[in-house]
Formats: sequence, C-alpha cells, structure tokens
Amino acid sequence: MEESEYFLKDLYTVFQPIVYCSDTPTIDRYEILLRSHRESGFPQNAFSWFIEDERRNAQLMGFYVDTLTKIMATHCDTRWSLNLHPKQLQHPSTWHFLDLFSLKKEYLSLELTEHYCEFNQPEKMNMLYDYISKLKNTGFSIAIDDVGSGQNNLEMIANNTDNIHTIKISLLNFMNLNEGVMFRFLDSWLNLSQHYQLNLIVEGVESEYVSKKLTQLGILYQQGYYHGHGKLFD
Repeated sequence: MEESEYFLKDLYTVFQPIVYCSDTPTIDRYEILLRSHRESGFPQNAFSWFIEDERRNAQLMGFYVDTLTKIMATHCDTRWSLNLHPKQLQHPSTWHFLDLFSLKKEYLSLELTEHYCEFNQPEKMNMLYDYISKLKNTGFSIAIDDVGSGQNNLEMIANNTDNIHTIKISLLNFMNLNEGVMFRFLDSWLNLSQHYQLNLIVEGVESEYVSKKLTQLGILYQQGYYHGHGKLFD
C-alpha cells in the first residue's frame, strides 16, 4: 500500500453547522472539517504532507470529490463550506476540483485559511491576491477564515474587499482579551463588513451568553459548540 493510500484511509470528515441567529435560528450551511481516525482534531501533519506536491494534492482533492459527491446526492438542498490552504491554490488539481463542482457553486463555498506559506513575503503577496481574484472569477463564494490570525490580517481584507463575500473571526484566538475589548473589536469588524457588504461569521461560540451578546451587536452568523459540534452524515 502506498503511503498516500494509507493516509487517505485514515481520513474522514465531520460537518459543523453555521447558524443564522434570527428569532428562529436556522442552519445556513455546514463547514466540512477534516479528521483522522488515529488522532484527535485536525490531522495537520498528514494534511501538510498531502498539499506539498501536486500529485498528493490531487489525491486529497479526489478524497473531497468522493465526499462531496456522496453528501450532495443525499442532501440536495444543503449548503457546504470547504477550507482551502493558500498553498493549494498553486496546484492545478485544486482548480480542476473547482471545475468539477462549478455547477454546484450555489451549494459550495470556499474558506481560505490563515496558514502561512511562501506568499508570506511582501513581494509575493500580490500573487496571492491574484489567486483570490481568480477564485472570485470561478463564481464560488469566498470567505477569509480566521481573520486576525496568520496572514489573514486587515491588510489582506483591505486589498480584497471586491473579491470576497465573507470574513470569519474565531473567538478561540482571542480568549485572553478583556471581554469588553473583545466585543468592541468585533463591533469594528462588523462595521467594516457592513460597509463593504460582506457577511461576518464569528466562530468559537461556546455559550448562550456569548451568542446573545453577538446577536445584540448584530452579528447573526455564528458557529461553535454552543450551536453544534461537528457531526457525521450518512
């Protein structure tokens, strides 16, 4: 058995709801989360190994093709969100995957993660911005994930407001902040998102108290254990 086949057999996906907190909360979509049978949480080492070269990335994207094809066939009207690492934008197999699902883009959105790669150099950031513009031209809805972490900073947002649809902020990254400071910080991001007509999703919502505070601020798209853990679908 090839090493890549061994790793692929270890992978599976769970799906965590993103909730729109109106008077009657509804599930807007599910984020697709990669998991491993052998370790808890995100399988960072295996994932990084897959995306390092085109051949292995193609195998990983094939895994996602199989996963999405099955889940979309049985949940026709459900929407999904898939994470992409910036490194993957360099691989033709990623763009081939997007071509395969171009007719399903109404039901599949993309989240660009905060991870650093070779784009994290001033002279190369324009290359990343070109990739984001190219993503927009595919017609998929694009989110910038974990804003305020890694390379997904204010500069990234400021240079891509025309190319993206959503910004996501995780409270888990800012747990040590004073509560009042944190909510004022979130209010500033809400003002930015409203000005540029972007959706704002806050992740890491783990209590009714925090959910209600966010709702009072006007942050209605929320994700976290309070609204539901990642779950398996048949």
